[in-house]
This record gives sequence, structure tokens and C-alpha cells, in this order.
Amino acid sequence: MTAPFRLRPPVPLERDIHEACARALDALLLPPALWFAYPAGASQLSPQQQARHSRVGLKRGLPDIFVLHGGVYGIELKRPGTGRLSKTRIVRTRRGSPYVLVGQAEMFQRLVNAGVREIAIAHSVTEMLGHLERWGVPLRGMVAA
Repeated sequence: MTAPFRLRPPVPLERDIHEACARALDALLLPPALWFAYPAGASQLSPQQQARHSRVGLKRGLPDIFVLHGGVYGIELKRPGTGRLSKTRIVRTRRGSPYVLVGQAEMFQRLVNAGVREIAIAHSVTEMLGHLERWGVPLRGMVAA
């Protein structure tokens, strides 16, 4: 006996969610609030590029989007149905030396300890806007609380 056929909507890629959130922020965020992305994972880097970026200060595990308004907030974008933050793990280099890959769970806690007010996970533009509204970030068409 075969399982019944069910139509399921496609799950968007994180990149598509990120682009939609960027468009929404550009259209809706009001001054003096400011946002910027941290697109470290937006493209695949060669090992040489990763090493070069690391030498100039690129950090692993940062949220995808930062919003500044009376403090710093972070938004981590995840595909629907997902939401677990990466954990720190130790890998080995080609030469066999241990190398620590800092995970999001640990980095987010470090950021909060350093002064970031809150970091939230969003799976859609709607969820992201809900976090911004809860944080009191001014948005076009929204009544300030």
C-alpha cells in the first residue's frame, strides 16, 4: 500500500528569505533606526579566502541581520521547519591540528553578554517584523507603542 499523495509548498531557501527581509527593511525601517547584514555565509569561500577573511577579523556565528535603535538587536534567519542554532565544535585541519568552530549558540550568548539587547530567530519577513515591532523599532505604517 502506498502513502497518500500530499501537496506541500516548497520550503524557501534561507537566501531567498534573507533577500525578502532586506527588501522589507529597506522599505519599512524609519530613521533613526539603521540595519545592516552580516552575510558571511552568503557565498561559498575557498579555504584561502576563509583564512584571509579570518585574518582581517571575520567571526563565525554572528546573526544574519543587525538592527540599531536605542541599542543593538540581532536577527538570525532560518528556513521554515528549522531553527536550531549551530553549536561549537572542534574539527581537524589537513595537518591534523584541532581547530575550534564557534557555533551560533555560544556566539549569541557572548554578544548578549557584550551588550546586544536581544537576538531573535525569524523564518519569514512577517516574523522579523514582529520582532522589530516588539523591540519598538520604528517601521513605516506601524503605530509606535
